Amino acid sequence: MRVTTGMMSNKYIKNLGKSASELYYLHDRVATGRKFFTGSEDPVGAIKAYKLRREYRLTEMYDSNISDVESFYTSAETNLMEISSNMDRVYTSYLRGITGTMDADSRKAIVQELDNLQQSVLTSLNAKFEDKYVFGGTNREEIPFTLDSDGNLMFKGIDVKTMDEATFNKLAGETINVDLGLGMKFDSSGNLDQDTVFNMSMSGIKFMGYGENNLYNLIGDIKDELEKEPLSLDDITPLIDKFEKQKKDVLLNATDIGAKSNYLEFLSTRNTSNQDNLNAKILDVEYVDQAEAILDFSMQRYAYNAALSMGNKILENSFIDFME
Repeated sequence: MRVTTGMMSNKYIKNLGKSASELYYLHDRVATGRKFFTGSEDPVGAIKAYKLRREYRLTEMYDSNISDVESFYTSAETNLMEISSNMDRVYTSYLRGITGTMDADSRKAIVQELDNLQQSVLTSLNAKFEDKYVFGGTNREEIPFTLDSDGNLMFKGIDVKTMDEATFNKLAGETINVDLGLGMKFDSSGNLDQDTVFNMSMSGIKFMGYGENNLYNLIGDIKDELEKEPLSLDDITPLIDKFEKQKKDVLLNATDIGAKSNYLEFLSTRNTSNQDNLNAKILDVEYVDQAEAILDFSMQRYAYNAALSMGNKILENSFIDFME
């Protein structure tokens, strides 16, 4: 079969098109740094990339959750320390009030100071963070602590002074579970494993106490005793003993929050490390070595230019063309 110039031209143009397509493809690899653009080019790599990116998105979610919980705990710790500071001032005021040189009129000023401290404690217990009540337990949309018409302290509408132990334990044990990347698991009964999540619920009743011994009412009882004339140390001393016990409980809870804040910092560091490792794997699976990509592109461009140069000779007109 005679090979005509037309046949050569068609074959050349077809191969030149393939060469140009490969050149553009390699150019895109250099420009984007990607190894492949569709899953069909590298099915195995595409599956690996999907799994890695899914894991990376989870670490981003964990990072956001950890950041939110850390900020929430910082706010809670700050307010608890304010409450603790106010309790120290209550004790100092009490000591001033029971000195032998303090008369009834002078004690009235101390009573007013204690009243201000009592209100300050209540304000701290109703503190907000990002428009949510810090110490509201599972319900952070509504104010947790209120006073009824008789001045009794209420927690979620329940009188703290008459609250029983069962109700206290239920309210103090409220949970809001957050997935921070601990490997959330459920048991065979479908119950959530509490060791695999982080509880960010913080119920203010846990810090205040309940019944006759709650901090708010104890401060009020101390005020009432200081207003009595004559002052009875036998009546006020037991109140101070109870107050000191509740004060220690607040400090213990503040310490617990500090320990959890440190744990959150550890989780944040670990999550950042996981992100770095996953990012390195994603780069290895999805992205080319830039030097290698540039070299491949340069070689293909050289081949393409050589093909163009050869085409000038193949496509030259000859008298044979006119004889076909």
